[in-house]
Amino acid sequence: MFKKNKDILHIALPAMGENFLQMLMGMVDSYLVAHLGLIAISGVSVANNIITIYQAIFIALGAAISSVISKSMGHKDQSKLAYHVTEALKITVLISVFLGALSIFAGREMIGLLGTDRDVAEAGGLYLSLVGGSIVLLGLMTSLGALIRATHNPRLPLYVSFLSNALNILFSSTAIFIFDMGIAGVAWGTILSRLVGLLILWSQLKLPMTAPTWKFDKDLLTIALPAAGERLMMRAGDVVIIALVVSFGTEVVAGNAIGEVLTQFNYIPAFGVAIATVMQVARALGEENWKRVDDLSKRSFWLSLFLMLPLTFVIYAFGTLLSNLYTSNPVAVEASVLVTLFSLLGIPMTTGTVIYTAVWQGLGNARLPFYATSFGMWCIRIGTGYLMGIVLGWGLPGIWAGTLLDNGFRWLFLRYRYQRYMSLKG
Repeated sequence: MFKKNKDILHIALPAMGENFLQMLMGMVDSYLVAHLGLIAISGVSVANNIITIYQAIFIALGAAISSVISKSMGHKDQSKLAYHVTEALKITVLISVFLGALSIFAGREMIGLLGTDRDVAEAGGLYLSLVGGSIVLLGLMTSLGALIRATHNPRLPLYVSFLSNALNILFSSTAIFIFDMGIAGVAWGTILSRLVGLLILWSQLKLPMTAPTWKFDKDLLTIALPAAGERLMMRAGDVVIIALVVSFGTEVVAGNAIGEVLTQFNYIPAFGVAIATVMQVARALGEENWKRVDDLSKRSFWLSLFLMLPLTFVIYAFGTLLSNLYTSNPVAVEASVLVTLFSLLGIPMTTGTVIYTAVWQGLGNARLPFYATSFGMWCIRIGTGYLMGIVLGWGLPGIWAGTLLDNGFRWLFLRYRYQRYMSLKG
């Protein structure tokens, strides 16, 4: 399995490590905030769902950057490479400035619109204004990491993420336990650690660049906008899901947040393989090697599934023990374990959705995953989640059953369209 997929793993393993460390940063923040009480962890969890939307936009932009850069390398076109590098950084900064301003001036209001209690909105608003207000750090780290990974050093972003996480633990712990800075201390620890990581990545960007212009890169935007829209639909829908969960009470909100912190590690292999899939498929497309495209899509799916299943099972098996690291509240622990169970049940559907989305992005068609996600999230996940969770009174299990139905639909739809596309090329 591993020897056969050496070409994918060469890129995927460092990306998995980087994803793991990025998620670990959020886990550490949640763990430290948990010491401040359920109101604090509920507020920060809701704020993190909004920040996750920002992060998803940058991840989508990073995927577009990887696709365009890899295709340019397949064509061996240095002038286009320099142009794409400059445009990637310019677009990242512009998006970051907008999202940062939104967080600073409307952060508390956005959290309040989700129906949270006043204290929860206050706590989450403080965290969002600081971490969201400095989101340019995460945006540039993501884009620089994509550029460096796609061109000359797939391991460097991993090393930088490791350092950033170590610094985050040091800074945040010091702020919480020594200087008693509360939520603000955790936020500043995250900000400072990302700043260090950004400076290191910038110093190692050994790529040609051109003078920026007022025009925008059409090749990059053709992939980036639908990809960002797809992630935006996904994460915005998640915020609506959280608003549904809020109706079940603060304890369930906290438990659901803890469960999502734990289960995010389950998806690391698929996300890592997806990054490699986008790059490899785009390069094969540049070389017009359709047989390799089809081979990559199949191997990526089975490799992801093989890597995810044991990890997901372990997280579920130790769900109660891990949840108790965050809280001893029985309702919250029960909700957290429930999330780990549904994550395990949904692994095949999640794997298919992530990998076939990556395949289509590598092929330069990010619109199809956007359409699938928009319909799946807003019609299936939210619609059936509301019906089963709220109307039928199934509670949190009803919400997560809707998630399984959504992922199953998107997997089958994207796979079916891919098979039709490849039959025309064959």
